[in-house]
Amino acid sequence: MVLLWTRPDTYAELQILPPPTVNISIVEKIDIQPITEVTGKFQPARKARLHFQVSGQIDRRFVEAGQYVTENSKLLSIDSGDFIDAVEESIATLKTEDAAIERDSRLLELMRQERKLQEKEVLRIKQLGRDSLASKSNYDQTLQTLYRQQAEETRLEHSVGSAQNRFKIEQVRLNKAERNLKRAHLMSPFDGTVNALYVEVGDYVSPGEPALEIVQVDELDMSLEITMISAVQLQLGQEIQVITNSGERKGKIISLTVAPDAETNTHTLKIRLPSYGLFSGQLAVAKLPGVFYEAANTIPISAILYEDGQSYVFEVINDRVIKKTVKLIERYKDIQIISGIESGSIIISKDVSSLADGQIIIIP
Repeated sequence: MVLLWTRPDTYAELQILPPPTVNISIVEKIDIQPITEVTGKFQPARKARLHFQVSGQIDRRFVEAGQYVTENSKLLSIDSGDFIDAVEESIATLKTEDAAIERDSRLLELMRQERKLQEKEVLRIKQLGRDSLASKSNYDQTLQTLYRQQAEETRLEHSVGSAQNRFKIEQVRLNKAERNLKRAHLMSPFDGTVNALYVEVGDYVSPGEPALEIVQVDELDMSLEITMISAVQLQLGQEIQVITNSGERKGKIISLTVAPDAETNTHTLKIRLPSYGLFSGQLAVAKLPGVFYEAANTIPISAILYEDGQSYVFEVINDRVIKKTVKLIERYKDIQIISGIESGSIIISKDVSSLADGQIIIIP
């Protein structure tokens, strides 16, 4: 006799999950102006690296690093002997040319008067020649004298004209010599502080070689790279709140590029503010105001479901959720400005990825 052991077939029994307990929020209608916070670094409002425009040997240093100077103060100088000689030479040449012009102009005037008298004499002798053969012999001599006077008049006219041109050329040389004499002294272009000196007395300098750096630190600039969305809301002269480690300050927009950078696609913004209590190189945060939205519908960021490039929220209708498409307008911190759903609607505020359209939910 054979005994057979048997057991019943097994099968999976589906368990119905209880409705999830959810957190809800209400679509709020508020007035809101998003603020973009951008970090930047303070820099001197003005900075200039100065150099001589003429060659020479440094003979004096009038300032040292850290010294405050006013506009047009002397900073450095090079030996100006050659430049002084060039100015004096040009002045002497100008005086010589001026005297020559005055002399030739007077001679020309006398020659013109003499030529007019000679023309009358030629005409008188010519008339006498009609009646007397003896006067004909004098006519040729008188006419030759007139020709010589006319030639001399022409020569003097050319001499006066060319002398005036030479005078202008020498005047240009004098102007250049005087400018070069001024260039032998390096002057401060604005009120500021000497930041660095690159030359010593006795050094030979050439045009374009850095000699000194001066900065203006009574005001500081904050340079920022911002997006086009932020740039279009700003304008020159607008006041901006700046947060520093010593509190909030007000700065003013002094520069804003219209066209974005080709590589970063950002606009350069420059904000200027007084430097009291601040220093160059310090980090700060600028609060840039955005678009002002009046009566805008807002929801928490956590209430948004992203699927296939679309944005959705789950609206609560009775005890179920309805999946609704919404349009995202702008985000500010943890708030999203949207359209596509009415204000006052009840929505699921978080953990929306686990929900399905039409699902029953429990509201605590």
